[in-house]
Amino acid sequence: METFSRQQHKHHDINITTKDVSSRKAKPGPIRSWLWETLSLLLALGLLIATIVIPAQNNNRVLKPWPYDISLNTIIAILSTFMRASMLLVVAELIGQMGWNALQKPRPVSDLHHFNNASRGILGAMKLFWTVPPRLTSIIAALVIIISPAITPFAQQSVSTVPCPRTVQGQASLPISHYVPAYNSSFRTGAASNELSGDMKVAMMNGLVNPTGKDIDVAATCSTGNCTFPSNSQGITHSSIAMCSACIDTTEFIELKISKNNSDGDEGYAGKTYNYSLPNTQWLQAVIRSQVMAMSGDLEWALDTPNSRFAQLAKVAISNITTLSFTQKGCNVTASTNATCPEDRLTSKVPVSLRYQNAMATSCALYPCIKKYYGKVERGSLIEKVVDEQPIDYNRAANDETGNRVGVQTPCLIDGKEYKLANFSQTRDPSDSETIVPVDGTNYTVPHQCVYTLSFQYRQALRRFIEHTLFNTVCLANVDGGAKDQLNCGDQWWLPPLYNSTFEGLDASFDLFATAITNNFRKQGIKARRKRFLEENGKATGQTTDFLEDNDKATGQATEMAICTVFDWRWVLLPAGLMAITMLLLIVAVVQGFTNPGMPVWKTSILPLLFYGPNVVGHTQETDLDDLQKEAGRVIVRIEHDEIVRLGQVDTRGTES
Repeated sequence: METFSRQQHKHHDINITTKDVSSRKAKPGPIRSWLWETLSLLLALGLLIATIVIPAQNNNRVLKPWPYDISLNTIIAILSTFMRASMLLVVAELIGQMGWNALQKPRPVSDLHHFNNASRGILGAMKLFWTVPPRLTSIIAALVIIISPAITPFAQQSVSTVPCPRTVQGQASLPISHYVPAYNSSFRTGAASNELSGDMKVAMMNGLVNPTGKDIDVAATCSTGNCTFPSNSQGITHSSIAMCSACIDTTEFIELKISKNNSDGDEGYAGKTYNYSLPNTQWLQAVIRSQVMAMSGDLEWALDTPNSRFAQLAKVAISNITTLSFTQKGCNVTASTNATCPEDRLTSKVPVSLRYQNAMATSCALYPCIKKYYGKVERGSLIEKVVDEQPIDYNRAANDETGNRVGVQTPCLIDGKEYKLANFSQTRDPSDSETIVPVDGTNYTVPHQCVYTLSFQYRQALRRFIEHTLFNTVCLANVDGGAKDQLNCGDQWWLPPLYNSTFEGLDASFDLFATAITNNFRKQGIKARRKRFLEENGKATGQTTDFLEDNDKATGQATEMAICTVFDWRWVLLPAGLMAITMLLLIVAVVQGFTNPGMPVWKTSILPLLFYGPNVVGHTQETDLDDLQKEAGRVIVRIEHDEIVRLGQVDTRGTES
């Protein structure tokens, strides 16, 4: 027979009917006590992993539409919200258990109230810092609750969208030339002389008077307005046969020679002439009219040492130009013949009335080279910069100054692989697409893609036009009227920009002049000068002829701007950190269950107060939370507020057999 006892308690006492049990059930282990919290935390961990994996898989990829127009940010927000809810469920139960653990020592019952409030929200968690004795675990748990609202914003911040290029079908090319000239770029005027075509002459003149004009620029082909080109290890996307320039300041070589002269005015001053001269016999007079003289010639007199870099470039140049001129740069000018200029070693030797300008000299070498570029097209504009310039010398081993200038680019990119002199033989090109090039006295078999050639006849035509037409003249100041500082250069109207400049200005001017020539080279677009066998009636005759392989260009990839997803993993460190802390707190709670098995696991439940409170006379022997819940299901209570507010009429229903 089972025995039941009923105990009646009045006023604020609670009436509890308890069941007499002869023996207590075996207490469940700590792992089983925290089973639901463990499962909830595993769910939160899975949601965190999904929050990381989904955007990571879409990192740097074009944003794709999701079903029902749901954005990736929305998915991340949903996942992180459920993750936070699952994680906080565990933290709340842990804080509740911390409240019961705190009562192992005498403490006010209000501590349970404070721990209970802390498990419910941020305000209660903040109050926990000063309402109960501080414990490390409770402080950490409270901080998790306080910081947890940042989980979703941080998770969303880890995903952003940015404009990104993607490769599409389209044309992408840049003009280059491996060989000059093209068929129509020059014509023969004699047995051993050629003349430049009109477009090259115009380009060279524009390079002096309008070097930044669009008419001499090269144009990229890019169907989408955004194109990229493959580059080698040096960041070079394309190269071309080119013209380069190098200049040195030769002002220090100017000598002032003063001689007596009976004439005055434009031809002298007070019976004396003041001649500014260079060792190459180039000279100007310090008179009103004489302003600038440009001429070509040997530069041995201007070289510091025979082995200097400029000396080497001057020796491979097709033309060396020296400009001797007056300048008022750096002067305080009030009128063309009235200025205060910085004093130099020469001005002190002339009368004060002739000190309104300074003499300067610049010597420049124009030499064939291989220009190596980095280029791309963005928003319809070509962005191009010179990475390196490689001079092309004549074959010094054979002392062949009258041969073609042939240069080899190293390293050279062919089908995505770099080649140098040592491994050019490993290319898969057929023999008819290769040529033998002497480099430093050794012959190498080099693919045509890596060979750049300037023919001797075309080089001579360039030199003649530069030295006989463009330069070698003197310009005089126009003092009889017209625009201020206008120079009279006769038929050579393109030379005034060389006047009233500085060394830096002239250096830049000659660089732009060389760029204008280079751009014309690139527009010619010749890949190579090749040989082919002649045929007659469909049969080879054994004879060959030269032909130019045209349509030379550097090809790339056309891209268009799209919207890409970018995943910044640093923003998920906060959610991941809070998850790790929660797991650690749960592990501590489980370990405490093993080290202190007598302590019941009641978490956030209020049932222990009803069954084991200080005003409860009756008791139950059940301490497991699940059993307490079953026992509570048999107890019926009602709030009575006649004299005082209390729980009354506590009955126990149901029997067990």
